[in-house]
Order: sequence, then structure tokens, then C-alpha cells
Amino acid sequence: MAGLLACSAATNPARSVTDVGTVPNPPTCTARDVGFSVVLGGRSVWVFGDTLFTEPAADGFQWRSSTWSSTALGALGPFEHALGDDKKPLQLLPHTAEETAFNLAHRDEPRRLTPWPQALVSDGSRAIVFYVNMITGPDGMWDFESRSGSVAIWTDPSQPAARVEPPLFTDDEPDWGAAAVLVDGDVYTYACEGGATKPCKLARVAFSRVDDRSAYVFYDGEAWSKDWRAAKEIFDGAPLFSVHYSAYLGSYVAIYMEPGGNEMRVRTAPAPEGPWSDASRIGEGREPPEGFDYALIAHPELAREGGAVDVLSYTRPTGFLSQETRLVEVRWR
Repeated sequence: MAGLLACSAATNPARSVTDVGTVPNPPTCTARDVGFSVVLGGRSVWVFGDTLFTEPAADGFQWRSSTWSSTALGALGPFEHALGDDKKPLQLLPHTAEETAFNLAHRDEPRRLTPWPQALVSDGSRAIVFYVNMITGPDGMWDFESRSGSVAIWTDPSQPAARVEPPLFTDDEPDWGAAAVLVDGDVYTYACEGGATKPCKLARVAFSRVDDRSAYVFYDGEAWSKDWRAAKEIFDGAPLFSVHYSAYLGSYVAIYMEPGGNEMRVRTAPAPEGPWSDASRIGEGREPPEGFDYALIAHPELAREGGAVDVLSYTRPTGFLSQETRLVEVRWR
């Protein structure tokens, strides 16, 4: 284990934040990001975004936009990676015929039509993966745009998920799925967009009706509305983060990385809609050689001592087309 990353100031809700290593990338993979997780099929299943590898897969591509790995409950490894016959990562969210044709026609530029996974929730036997349909490239890592959003249904962690297409959410709606939490049969999902700050809005839908756009309602600050335009900002968060209920802290916990920086932050609330506390610093991610850390995510299925110790992960750039998923353990006061 590495040294402590957090201070012990009285205002810090974390007693300590300890770096405990990384989630290994699949063989020949140099980068993958995000890393949301749920319990599915009796294991802790982790979903990653863009995954890059040094050697072409059987289809000629050296990337996937959504991949997955898993580990035993209560364990931080070993991780098993979902690989194809070519020993390259499988695509969790299969491409449509339109996307495949576009990607083949434009792969030398490169440009892509592809789904990026976001947060997911699970009842243990069925997981819901939120995702955004993106167009990316060719002008660098920040050349991307969301076209629409939807969900995928996932029941077998040995197989890819089934996307709900045509998409549920149009390109003028926020990108729902920045974080999500399942509470008493309802899914609460956040969208956090903006400039330097990332103001978050909230939607709710019954877990049994996630593929029914008409079933979604949106929080206007006081009540729930059928109109997504009524959704009000409830706190500043990050593009990708996590929300879960902590029995140890007796509250809902939003954990995220400072947008554009490396500060780990936490907010608490009595309900998914709030009211949310001010943000508290709990530590710092390892400073990358370039860029910034992002996608700080809690993995409550791996918590220990009744939630006194939480496992978090975040994406850390390590060089050109190179990333690692770092792991930390937070011990709460």
C-alpha cells in the first residue's frame, strides 16, 4: 500500500484515504477509463469506457468504447476480463449497423459513432446501463459530441448488454447517467453539464420501466415533473461520479473528482434529491503527468466494516493514449 493521500483536518469527513493500487488493464491494453460497478451474477462487475490496445482485434480495430471486468464480492482482485476469441476486450454495448458502417468508413481519420457507457444500477440479476451516443474525432481527445442517450439491459455478465434503440433521450436533453442510484424500486439518475462547474439535475423512473421514456419524471426543486425542461440544478458535481446510500454515515453520499483538477470531494444528503451539503475535500488523486484525474466512483458492494471503509476508483492519465484505474480506500470518521 502507498502512503496516505488525505489530511486529517477536523473538517475532513474522511479519517484517511489510502492508495491501494490499480485495476489491471486487459492484456495489450494501454488505456481505459470510467469504471462504474454493480453486483450482477454474484460478482462485482465493472464497466469501462474507451479501451485502447496495441494490437488490432479480429475486426481490425484497436479500440472498444465499452468493456467490462469483474471480481469476487469482498475482493479487490483478481479481476477477470471479458475477452473475445482473439483475446481482445469485448464491446459491452454492441454497435448498430449504422455505427459499424460509419466506423469502417472513417477509421483512418479516425472518426467514430459509438456509445459511451455511464452509470449503471442493478437489482442483482438485472442491470441497467445508461449511455450516450457519441460522434468523436478526428481533432484530438476533446473532439466529441453527444447525439442522444439511452439505456441498455444487462442480465448475463458473460455476454454484452442489449441496447434500447432508437434512443430514449434526444440530443437536446441532458446526458442522463452521470451517476445513478437504485432506491426502493426507483432509479434516480443525474445529468451534470456546464463549463468550469457541473450543475447536476435529477430524473427518476421505476426500475421496471427504465426503457419507457414516458415513465421518467424530473425534479424541479420541490416536486417531480413530466417535463425534463423543468429540472432544476440541485448541486455542482462532475460529468461522471457516484451516489450511494451509506448506512455508516446515515446518508446518501455523492463522491466526485473536482472537474479539471485532482481534488476528491464528497457531499451528503438525506435523499437522492437532497438537500445536499456543501462539498468537502477528502483527499487528492495522484497528479498525472498531463491532464487531470476524473471519474471518481465509489463501489459500495466492496465496502467493509459496515461501510466504515469505502472503495473508490478514478481514472488517471499516464501518458499519450495511456491511462490507469487507481484504487483508494476511504476510512470515514
